[in-house]
Amino acid sequence: MSDYILYNFEYIKEHQQEIIKDLKRSHDIILEQGVSDSTFGYTKYNIFGVSSPSIHMYKIFETLRGLIRSQLSEERLWMQSWLNYQDHDGVLQWHNHSSAYHGYIAIEPQDTQTEFENWTIDNEVGNIYFGPGSHKHRVVNLKEYKGKRISIGFDVMTDYNYDIEGPNYPGPIPTLNLGCIPLL
Repeated sequence: MSDYILYNFEYIKEHQQEIIKDLKRSHDIILEQGVSDSTFGYTKYNIFGVSSPSIHMYKIFETLRGLIRSQLSEERLWMQSWLNYQDHDGVLQWHNHSSAYHGYIAIEPQDTQTEFENWTIDNEVGNIYFGPGSHKHRVVNLKEYKGKRISIGFDVMTDYNYDIEGPNYPGPIPTLNLGCIPLL
């Protein structure tokens, strides 16, 4: 894989308001279950599980799975995914991910960019970014806005992420990441 790929999924544009409604309902459920912040509580849930049985989220998952599988040759992959549901002042500052790969899906990006150390992406409705997890990045607001900036973040793990053995386990140690699922 090169530095990254950027794919625009038209379906999200065509169904944006319904998807936002599904994600608002999902956000409410996440908070009701005691997760105080849907972004920083990413290990406590998987947004594709919380949002089921939304047909829109099913289609997004199906497309995302195909995109990831078309880029990676590893047989065993796992994915965690979460909802970024942020006010203007709550966007993410510089960070990276310990997973092998990371990405995001722009649902309601507002007027923002995702700035990486060596490039910048204009966030547009339907964009799916996918690249190595080690790339440091942040979200930059280009102007004031009302409402929420909504995106779906995801990490993809390979055997490399779990290549640790413990004294009571003959193989990789199970994690406390409740949101991580096999990417079949």
